[in-house]
Amino acid sequence: MKRSDVTYGQLDQVLRSLGFSCHPSRTGPPGRVYEHKQAGALILLPALPENDKVFEYHLIAVRTELDNFGIATPTAFATELQKTD
Repeated sequence: MKRSDVTYGQLDQVLRSLGFSCHPSRTGPPGRVYEHKQAGALILLPALPENDKVFEYHLIAVRTELDNFGIATPTAFATELQKTD
């Protein structure tokens, strides 16, 4: 599976800056649950090390969720990711 140039740590940083809180998954498999209470958005990601590169399909899922809930456009999301370099 293809990986992006973004790490899970960078993605975490961006999601938190957009107003998401994060907590461990309470049910299996192990993972992280990002919740944007104001918008009602939920993003589920695996519990992978922060320095691992994000799988492309996870990045696409996050970008889609942000756009669908009006939290960030794909362009704004890409801009925020670039700021984490």
